[in-house]
Parts: sequence; structure tokens; C-alpha cells
Amino acid sequence: MKVVKRSEAMKKQSNTTRITKYCGGKYQWHGTQSTYIGRDIKLPEGSNVLALFVERRADAHGPYACLMCIVED
Repeated sequence: MKVVKRSEAMKKQSNTTRITKYCGGKYQWHGTQSTYIGRDIKLPEGSNVLALFVERRADAHGPYACLMCIVED
């Protein structure tokens, strides 16, 4: 599945979906959001993920990228 813009991912949201972290990892932030858009992520078989998007977050160690997903309940 390819990483999309947050706005595109939100179009797939409905009453039966929720937003969660895709993984607990923190990845160093490089450039802008467009750096991550279009990257291909392998999903496990049978996953309920409808869309993947990236969020920029920061902590005491600096900015990092967090992969978020919209999943079907």
C-alpha cells in the first residue's frame, strides 16, 4: 500500500473506521510530507488498513515521522 496525503486518507474515514498508529517506530523526519508520499509499505495479509499517511511529530530528541493508518473496525 502506498503512503498518501492526510487529506486523501480522511476521505476514506467513516463511522466504522478509526485512526491509529501503524507502528510504534519513530523515523527521522526528512524534508517535507511529500518526501514520504508514494512510498510503498508492505502490509500483512488480511489487515484492515484502508489508508496510510505520515504525521510530523516532535519530542526532546527532535522531529520524527509517525506512520498513521485508517483501519476498519
